[in-house]
Amino acid sequence: MQFDKNKSAFIHQWYPFVEGYSKDFINSILDEIDYEPILALDPFAGSGTTPVEMQDIGLECYSFEVSPFMHLLATVKLERAYTHEEFQDALITVGQILNGPRLPIRSLMPLPNAQTFQPKPHLKKWVFDRTVMDGILDIKYAIKQLEDVKYRQLFKICLASILLDVSNTYRDGKSLKYKKNWQDKKTKRREVHSKFLSRLVDIIQPDIIELEKLEFDVNNKSRCIYGDVRQNLALLPDHSIDLVVTSPPYLNSRDYTDIYIAELWVLDLINNYDELRALRKRTLRSHVQVRHGEVETVDSAELESVLNKFEVSNNAHWNKELIPMIKGYFFDMNTLFTLLKQKMIPGKKIFFNVANSAYYGIEIQVDEIVAEIALNNGFTVNEIRKARNLKPSSQQKDLIESLRETVIVITS
Repeated sequence: MQFDKNKSAFIHQWYPFVEGYSKDFINSILDEIDYEPILALDPFAGSGTTPVEMQDIGLECYSFEVSPFMHLLATVKLERAYTHEEFQDALITVGQILNGPRLPIRSLMPLPNAQTFQPKPHLKKWVFDRTVMDGILDIKYAIKQLEDVKYRQLFKICLASILLDVSNTYRDGKSLKYKKNWQDKKTKRREVHSKFLSRLVDIIQPDIIELEKLEFDVNNKSRCIYGDVRQNLALLPDHSIDLVVTSPPYLNSRDYTDIYIAELWVLDLINNYDELRALRKRTLRSHVQVRHGEVETVDSAELESVLNKFEVSNNAHWNKELIPMIKGYFFDMNTLFTLLKQKMIPGKKIFFNVANSAYYGIEIQVDEIVAEIALNNGFTVNEIRKARNLKPSSQQKDLIESLRETVIVITS
């Protein structure tokens, strides 16, 4: 279930998406099922592990992703028209610019509009030092000179993969946090260039060479759809899907627009705070950064039990959106399973990876509630298969020993 195994895996190593599962999970499912699937689905593509692995074995797979960064990452990994000769030409073009004379880069490239990304008189902390941002802008300018869009996108993902390394922050749970003694660690402008070029040469180039040797009968890039699966799954033909492998965002109040905020701003995938707010509203209701208002409660005895525990709890909720988030999450799950019932061929399998959550010492059995929702929509739940135990948040560790991560095996 851990992405760690993908850190050095073919293609998957281009960007370290820690929230994803490994390609081994996909392969184990394909070994387990007793039929030959024809058309697969991942409603939450993330970094693209499912459609990439399906493509590599010749299996068509639709996927949906609401985050513009994750969608870019997935489609870059799904591209199969790269050639080593073209890659080398692009590398030379970018390398000549970055190794050449320093440019008056701030007159050539706009800064990201994020308020805390650059030193300012009123700020005590900022994500990128001035020299680092100049190096990033140099790279963006160099990438912009490439004529072929697929190499521009590939090189953008390479830039994304070094952003936190050259920043003053690291990814920690729900947000970016500042590195210890970050004020004393200065990265030079040319060092940013060097990290970028080294990653292109050492990590991406060997995979491009190998890709060119392979033949592919299936192209899942065109089936990786940018948008909310709750609105877009209806586009697929009814009774066409015969395998679903997915992992929705967990009910842990993590806002992925916060976790990947550097990538979104630096790659110009959002340009202002209105666009950021709009993106948050389009995401699955697994975080409290959006006001949900009144939310209908789905039919689930387990969910009702959990909500009753929150009502009798004496704790003042740390965020008034907590209960609406919980209700909204399972309402979204119900919407998804209602759609899946229409789109799946009867008798086929869903492998649904979730994890339980806890707030104020109250554990939410996410897997059992999702299983109830699947049953209510006419599916058969074969098994709630434990994958591993997860550590609870620091606020819950004295109240909850561990949280169960599972794979719910379902038959349509």
